[in-house]
Amino acid sequence: MYMIVKHTHLTIIALTFIFFIINFVLTMKGSDKVNNKLLKIGPHILYTLFIFTFIYLVAVNPLKLYPFVNGWASSKLGGFVLYVLSITFALKWAKSNLWRIVGLISAIFWFVMSARLGFADHLKVKGISEDTNAYIELGQSMLTAIC
Repeated sequence: MYMIVKHTHLTIIALTFIFFIINFVLTMKGSDKVNNKLLKIGPHILYTLFIFTFIYLVAVNPLKLYPFVNGWASSKLGGFVLYVLSITFALKWAKSNLWRIVGLISAIFWFVMSARLGFADHLKVKGISEDTNAYIELGQSMLTAIC
């Protein structure tokens, strides 16, 4: 059951990213299709399912990784919150295309950081302070690779 929920969780993450990119392109074009009912409520449904699968995975995870107890899990949760805020900025709060692009870059950054952290198995078993330093180092290496 754990693996089914885990793969569902990962699929939901991919779908939220796809919805974001579609909405972003339509917003940049100024299309009326951005008001499509599926594009409006779809992401909210996916975020809700994401939260439910996240809660399940945290409750039954074999490594006992809990947010606010383990730095890895807290970083993952923080990355998700910043990802959603970046999406909201890009699609709703930004008034110019330049700021929308900044929101897009920010959302992609937090998406990649959270995904990279998800695959960093060596970070999952370290202490909180070690996780924080490793996460900062990971961020610096990602920025170096991008620039």
